[in-house]
Amino acid sequence: MDSTLPNRQSIRMKAWDYTRPGWYFVTFNTQGSKALFGTVVNGRMVVNEAGRIASAEWQKSGTLRQNLALDEFVIMPNHVHGLVRIVGRGLDASSPHDASSPSAAAADRGVFGKPVAGALGTFVGAYKAAVSREIGRRGLVHQTRTGQMHQTRTGQVHQTRTGARPGTGIWHRNYWDVIVRDAKALENIRRYIRHNPQNYQVVLQGTDPRYLGDRALLEKPTVGFLASRGTATQHGNLPLSKGEVIISGFLSPMELALFRAGLKNKKAMIWVKPWGLADSKESPNVRQAIEAGRLLVISPFDDTADEPAVRRAAWCNEYVLAHCNRVVIGHLNPDGMLACVLSEADPELEIMYL
Repeated sequence: MDSTLPNRQSIRMKAWDYTRPGWYFVTFNTQGSKALFGTVVNGRMVVNEAGRIASAEWQKSGTLRQNLALDEFVIMPNHVHGLVRIVGRGLDASSPHDASSPSAAAADRGVFGKPVAGALGTFVGAYKAAVSREIGRRGLVHQTRTGQMHQTRTGQVHQTRTGARPGTGIWHRNYWDVIVRDAKALENIRRYIRHNPQNYQVVLQGTDPRYLGDRALLEKPTVGFLASRGTATQHGNLPLSKGEVIISGFLSPMELALFRAGLKNKKAMIWVKPWGLADSKESPNVRQAIEAGRLLVISPFDDTADEPAVRRAAWCNEYVLAHCNRVVIGHLNPDGMLACVLSEADPELEIMYL
């Protein structure tokens, strides 16, 4: 594969009817990943005025739309996560989708680009517009001459371009969605949303992880490799550019297969480990790679870590996305934890699917 040509898939699932009753996990990112809605303090989200607006409009959306029920959600500094349930006639709306027969109509797109009543995309557009209007009405956010936002000492974000509309430039143009297919996935996503502030703080705001190996590898261009569980099949060679370092949690069977191949072929790698560092040198191949400066092991967890394994795995994947220059996805379960974690990625990050 030519690694210079991104192979980023459409965010929407092809041929899926987004008016179809069931559960959807949605993520809305701010434009340029700006932290507009507040900050995380001691693992808890503290919203500012713009964040309170985003929260209030989410809750209001559930009362204005009879075909929607809103579930778990969280306002983060630069994005919003939420679970949305589309309710239909004759459906037990507490049950996730029957994913065996998606409609052939891509109803989320509408006709000639017009919104479709009851579609997920129509709800998303209305929510984002409502937040933008109210933030703009209060004079909190404007655009600069170049379309970028800037913040004053008072915490407000103002414009320098004449004629720019208040509230514009708040959201990234698109959004992420995950179609929730069963009860297990639904509960996993609820936990993911609840734990998002804690993971966010560790990954982006401080708690320095421990290191074993050559930290100079962090200064080189990195390609993240992530793959859902379910297959250990390798798709030929990982597309690497000269000088790139592989960064991964090496957790799933496919990721682990890549790790072993990387050790064998003496590739430079960064292992974001979901448990402590004590046993990192037990394997002779791992020990040799560390001593040769080809492997750096990173972990924020001590050797007696008691955090749930799923949460540790989510942290590792989030760390990879926050610290790579581009990412390659080897295998993706459409409603698995990795699909949720991908919603944390910078919307402009190059994503290649094998």
